[in-house]
Amino acid sequence: MLLALTPALSAFTVAIEPILASQPAPRNRLTQVEIRLLRDLIDGHNFAIEMSKICLQRATLKELKSVCQQVITNQQEEIQTMQSWLSDWYGITYSPTSNKFSQNVINQLAGLSGDDFNITFMKTLTSHHWGAIIFAGEITDRAYHVEFVNLAANVVTAQVNEINQLRGWLKNIYNIEYVGAAAAGSAADTPDSERSLLNPENYPK
Repeated sequence: MLLALTPALSAFTVAIEPILASQPAPRNRLTQVEIRLLRDLIDGHNFAIEMSKICLQRATLKELKSVCQQVITNQQEEIQTMQSWLSDWYGITYSPTSNKFSQNVINQLAGLSGDDFNITFMKTLTSHHWGAIIFAGEITDRAYHVEFVNLAANVVTAQVNEINQLRGWLKNIYNIEYVGAAAAGSAADTPDSERSLLNPENYPK
């Protein structure tokens, strides 16, 4: 069964008193959290983009390549938006970073081909998207600017749709029922918490 999360999206509509985004935000505990959230989502998006670039090179399904191009286009735009917020609101210039976990995943994906790549990539991106959806809930709860909350809601909508597509192809093309486990791709992750998404033992049956 594909995801039925549309009703849950209403949870991302919250009553927030918006501040003037044109003015610098004060530095306090709330805004320090928002800075971390912005950096982490930028890193997570960059991880998805790097995986999707490998997909454009190695996937054999035309429809999968189309989703990968969509991920690249949409998430590059969102990265640029979040970078501008960090600059405008906090005077911070930030470029995406990666950790050992994300680098290992990219390297392992680059070594696959054919159906092995298609299946592993779709499982990996599904899991990564689940992590982004969960992270969007934290943004909704803790972000200081309403613009960031709205972006998080858009992330949920887009990535639920992509999860549904990926799971549908796994089922219809490969007869694989896959739910997906939430996985992080932020450079803030510690090595002790890292595990390879490409290890089949880490996937739900």
